[in-house]
Amino acid sequence: MEHHHIGVQLKQLLKRGYSISDAKKQLRAPLDISEEVIREVMADKQSEQTILRSQCNQAYYAMRL
Repeated sequence: MEHHHIGVQLKQLLKRGYSISDAKKQLRAPLDISEEVIREVMADKQSEQTILRSQCNQAYYAMRL
C-alpha cells in the first residue's frame, strides 16, 4: 500500500473515533511506514490546532476592540 493511502486511511479511522493505538492495529502496513504516517498525521493535527488557536485569539481581540 502506498504511503499516501495509508495516511488517508489513518485520517479516516481517527475521524471515526479510533484511538491511535486502535488505528495502528487496523492499518495493514509495515510498522515503520505506519509509524512514519502517524507522526506526519499528528504533526499536521498539531499544526491545524495552532492555526485555529491563533485565529480564535485574533477574533477575540477583534471583538474586544
